[in-house]
Parts: sequence; structure tokens; C-alpha cells
Amino acid sequence: MRVRDGRLMRLTSLGHAAVLVETGTERILFDPWLTQRLDRFWEHHPPLRDDLVRRVLDDGVDYVVLSHHHFDHHHFPSLGRLVDGADVDFDDSPRQSAGVTCVYPAGPVPPTLTASGLGHQAISWTLRRFGFERLHPVTPGDTVTLGGATLRTFPSAVSFPEMSVLVETADAAVMVCGDALLHEATVEAFRREDAPRLDVVLVPTHSISPPGVLTERRALTDPQGVRARAVANFDRYVDSLPARLTVPSSFGWRVSGDTDRDYDWCNRTMFPFTPAEALERLAERGRDGLLWGPGQVLSVADGQAALVDGPVAPDAYDFDEVYAAVRLDPDTPVPPFDASLDRYGKQSRPAEEMLRELLDLLVATDYWYRALDDGAGRHVVSLYEDTGDETSYLLDPVSGRVTALGPGPARDHVAGAEGWTETAASTLEALLGADLLFGSSFGLWASDGVLLSAVFHHPSFYTRHVERELREASRA
Repeated sequence: MRVRDGRLMRLTSLGHAAVLVETGTERILFDPWLTQRLDRFWEHHPPLRDDLVRRVLDDGVDYVVLSHHHFDHHHFPSLGRLVDGADVDFDDSPRQSAGVTCVYPAGPVPPTLTASGLGHQAISWTLRRFGFERLHPVTPGDTVTLGGATLRTFPSAVSFPEMSVLVETADAAVMVCGDALLHEATVEAFRREDAPRLDVVLVPTHSISPPGVLTERRALTDPQGVRARAVANFDRYVDSLPARLTVPSSFGWRVSGDTDRDYDWCNRTMFPFTPAEALERLAERGRDGLLWGPGQVLSVADGQAALVDGPVAPDAYDFDEVYAAVRLDPDTPVPPFDASLDRYGKQSRPAEEMLRELLDLLVATDYWYRALDDGAGRHVVSLYEDTGDETSYLLDPVSGRVTALGPGPARDHVAGAEGWTETAASTLEALLGADLLFGSSFGLWASDGVLLSAVFHHPSFYTRHVERELREASRA
């Protein structure tokens, strides 16, 4: 039911960074990832049930706020659910998107290549393809006035458009930070004498992944140093945003690959600082905090905030147990990459043909321009074929040549090259055919470079995945 008390703000978690904020006059949905699985590699943790999503969103939404373009925040399968109402009633409206206003960050330049999510997603293009008509792009720092609330946006210290958002009404103020990096402009805004009131802040619990563990399959090094950096990020947020209640947030997932391979080792090697540890840190610093999970409701009124009865009871989760499953264990072994086992799909194309296509697709990417400037950029790629053969090839972006080097993995042939990549030919074919999101291909390749990122973060691949989602929705 819609909140009717204008003095009350009600927040419902939908896991990770997804939050429904009810102000009394508006229903504002932040960063909707509304399916249990994000992709082949990631899933909600704690789980997000379909019936819970339907129940929470049954009355529809008035606004969708997207903090940035990464897939776990700008999840186009979830946007599709909001459009057609196939699983959510939305007051029996067959096209809810026409009445929803979408607020999202924009900047003077498009998003740059990034190593997570899809690096060049265009939020406005996605929204228009899904039929959303009321688009409200903002430059972080802008203020958006709604009917009964105000959205004050703050920039993130990253190289692409991203924002934190302070939702203000006459009686409550809640800041949703997504997983933004704290920007000095945000720090300054809360240092001033006229600093905004802040009842509740949802602070990202950044897990700065130890370098090379996933992409290069390197053993953990300096885990305490990595943890110290994650804690320092959290502490800076807490020191800069003096809220009455702090909720460690934007950490509601785990690795759960959909193949026979066991990727649970990732959960023991990737997350040096969990929300449960962040809650302990708040207690050490004398700050009030709490944890919440999908379906739990936080009520904010008259400067007070507390978990209240909702679709999921306030005491439903044992968060010590939940986050024990993703707690860093420096003794966890990192298994070596094995393209004969860590693979996806079936191979139907010759290896060299696919590598020539890969090299053609590299043209005009960030990587290609850097290779031209440096006169370098040569990269060794080894492909494990369905025949059982593994061969390494040298890719030269300047000459446009693919040269066979001989049998064996790429790491055995790196002399004179800038980097290496190892994968199965079937996995590369799946990526080229848009059968596999690059973000969901983690664990299916190993590399010390960003050649694959440059190609499969390109807008042409992102748009193909959106079109595929639209086709599947039309057939449903």
C-alpha cells in the first residue's frame, strides 16, 4: 500500500542497491535490479524472491532513479519488468513506463571504459528503447523538485557520470549513495554551516577486490592492506556524512556461477570488508547503524529511524551468517585458470577467424587508440578449442595481423608482447555472438590486460544485448 502519512518516509530494501523510497506523495525506486540472478556469475545475497518484488512494487512507482550505468544498478532485464508489468500488477496498467519519470546522471562526456558492468551503457538510450518517455537527466550537483520531496544530487569521484541522492521532505532526509566514491564536493556540502539535515544514510561498503585474483588467478597478496583501504573508504564516508543512522549498503550479492564449476572460492577472496564488519566498525566509532535485507522496511519520521513490520520481519535475517559466506579468508586457495574446464558454449568457428574479428572490433576503442599512440599494444591470446588443442596467437592492433605462435597457453609466449589472455574458443564465440554478457563471463577467461574489456564493453555489444532482451520480452 502507498504511504499516506506525509510525516513518514518509508524505505523498503530490494537487495544490493535497490531501494523503494515512499515519501507520502511519491514512490521512488532506486537502482532496480529485480531478479535473483544478475547474470551467469552474480546473484542476490540474501536471495531476492520474485513474489517479494511483486508485493513491494504492486502499487507501481512514480520515479526511477539510476545512480550510474553499471549493470547491477542499470539492469535492463529489470527495466523490462517495470515496463510490461508481466510479473508486477502496477494497477493493471499495461504500459507503466509512460507514467514513470526516470532521473539519472549525465555529463559532458560519455562513460569511459570501466572494468565492471558494461562500460559504455547509455542510460537514456536504454530507457527510450524500453518505452520510458519521461526522462530527466541531471548533472550531479543539481536539485530536482518533485511534488512532495526534493532530490539533491551529489557527484561521485569517478570518470563517468554517477551520483548520490539526498531525498528530502519536510520531516525526513535520507541519502542513498549507491556505490559512489566520495567526492570532495560532497564532503564540502556537509561541512558548511547550512549543511543538509541527514537522518539516514545508505553508505557503500566498498569491497576493493585484491588485484589479479579473478582476472589473473593470482594468490592473495597483502590481504590486510586491501582490507585497510576498504575500511578507510568506509570511515571517510562515515566521518563526512554525520547521519543519525548509517546503513552499510550496496553489498548484496555473491558469486554463484551457473555451470558445474565451483566458484565459491571467489566469495572467500574478493570481499575484504563486509556489511557485518562495517556494522562492527560503526559501533567502534560510536555511531548508530543497522543492516537490512530484501523485503525489510525502514521507517523514518521526526528524526528517528527504525526497522518496522513489512513484507519481511525486522528480525528475519541472521546477518552474521549471511556475510560469513562472503568473508575474506586469506588461506583460501585460488585455483589456476583451466580453459578446458572454465568454458561456455560450443565452438563452430575457426579460432583464427574469430581472432581476426576480435582485432577488427578493437578498432576505434580506447585500447586501439592507445596502441596507435604507443606503437605497441601487441597482445598474446591463447584459445582452447573443442578439439582439445590450445594455440597461442599474437594480435597486433597497429598492423592488424594475427600470427600463430605455437601450442600452449598465452603465458608461455608473452616475450615481446604487452599482455596476455587465455580463454576457450567456445567462450570467445559466445561473446562475439552476444550470447554471453562480458560482465557475466568472469571466471571464463584470464588476462593481465584489458583487450577483451575494450571490445566487449563497446556500445555495439551493449546495444545487441538490449535488443535481445526486447525480443525475448516480446515473445514472452
